[in-house]
Amino acid sequence: MMNNEMEMTEYVSENREFLARVLAHGGEEAQGYALAALANGGDVKDIEEIQRLLDDLKERVGE
Repeated sequence: MMNNEMEMTEYVSENREFLARVLAHGGEEAQGYALAALANGGDVKDIEEIQRLLDDLKERVGE
């Protein structure tokens, strides 16, 4: 794995909650960057964790 790919993978795994918040509440451009980070540095585990965080946020907003 190249250094940039390793950095992106590390960024995604360390910032899942932030990425979930950006996806839930960010503007269109911010959401695009979050999705690009996830697509280029995430794996299935990251996507599942972010989905769980989004579901948690959705429940809190609905309360």
